[in-house]
Amino acid sequence: MSHKRLFGTSGVRGEINRTLTPELAVKLSMAFSKFLGGSGDIAIGFDARFPSRVLVEACISGALFSGLNVYYAGLVPTPVLLHLVKILKLDGAIMVSASHTPSRFCGIMFFKGDTGELSQSESIVIEDLLNSNLQFSGIIGDLEYLHDICGLYVESVIGGFGNIGRVGGFRVVGDMGNSAYAPYFQALFDRLDIEFIDVNSHPDGFFPGRGADVNVSSLRDVSSMIVNGVGDFGFGVDGDGDRCIFVDEHGCVISGDLAGAIFAREILLKTGGGVIVCPINTSNLIVDVSKKFNGRIHFTRVGPPEIVEAVRRIDGVVFAFEESGKYIWPQNILYGDPGYAIMYMLMLVSKYGSISNIIKDFPKYFQFKIAIPCVDEYKEITLISVKAKLLDMFQPKEIIDIDGLKIIFDEGWVLLRPSGTEDVFRVFVESLDENWASKMFDICVGLVKDTIKSLSK
Repeated sequence: MSHKRLFGTSGVRGEINRTLTPELAVKLSMAFSKFLGGSGDIAIGFDARFPSRVLVEACISGALFSGLNVYYAGLVPTPVLLHLVKILKLDGAIMVSASHTPSRFCGIMFFKGDTGELSQSESIVIEDLLNSNLQFSGIIGDLEYLHDICGLYVESVIGGFGNIGRVGGFRVVGDMGNSAYAPYFQALFDRLDIEFIDVNSHPDGFFPGRGADVNVSSLRDVSSMIVNGVGDFGFGVDGDGDRCIFVDEHGCVISGDLAGAIFAREILLKTGGGVIVCPINTSNLIVDVSKKFNGRIHFTRVGPPEIVEAVRRIDGVVFAFEESGKYIWPQNILYGDPGYAIMYMLMLVSKYGSISNIIKDFPKYFQFKIAIPCVDEYKEITLISVKAKLLDMFQPKEIIDIDGLKIIFDEGWVLLRPSGTEDVFRVFVESLDENWASKMFDICVGLVKDTIKSLSK
């Protein structure tokens, strides 16, 4: 029987005092210190979730008493913490956050000095170190409380663009999702002469405004405000502030796939070509854009660690993204950064007049997706069973199994993927033909639900 790993798709996540305890947080920080060689400088921060305040103290203790110097950022969005790593030239970071997941979960993520998450193999090293003879160091590290973090972040983001030209004069509506991002966007927009209309801006780890996740269905308030003339366009971020979904001037929500294609096209136009990295569940729109503008696509498993590992390994990467709304410019940080993404979108809207003008020539793909409740012990059996049934029913062109199962047909594709961080089984279907996509989606969802139901009897 295989051993269940502690690290999921992105760090360690679970419910407080079940999967994650203060004791485990101490040990994880000690293991991270040993991974770094028992010395060095790291940044530590936490999100708005109530358990995070307990776990961050445990992480600080474990890091300090195992020889690391800690720069403490307090309540902070994840990308802001990573800019501190970049600015201060630190050796890594620990972020106490469960990102976009429901409020009952908490999490701990580990980052290297290049601002990217640990790779899967490095996460396994951390887990193995947990079972080694971890001991407190004879040397206690220094603890420094950081100040004026807003100013440091704004300077770092703006400095990454050089001459940005005129982007002021817009009114932008932002749904902060009860994350810690509001003061950072306010400071950024003040510098750019942008009027910022924020909603759900008070940090609250129960995420009462619209939940911790941000997606096409969660930004109705922003859409309504844009339709009613409150702003020129809008956006929303998730609970730890690494995902960003846009809303155009008509109140239409722009998917992460579509925004990623927007950014990719502009970068390929500017650079004359390059590699775009994205996970296996990305829309075929990026393939169309890449073919037209001298790009090359490299598909990865789902999750920031897999994407970042490809960015590190492959020459010529100019951009990376995932459909959840994470956009990565390698010269910025190796993680999703809504502040940088907003800056880029402001420049594009200034150049083209509106978001709808930017995307008017893009083909329209129809994508359906769902997360079906499924406990871990049913995931692999469900995947095998549904694959067999689909192959009995259809003759696909190609099957890709680097992460879950992607089945490619002439009309479109299907992706069946058990989540690595949540008790859900995800189903994606995409096609240029809406009718085909809808029918195939119903078939796949039915097969998955029936299989899970039969296993639970």
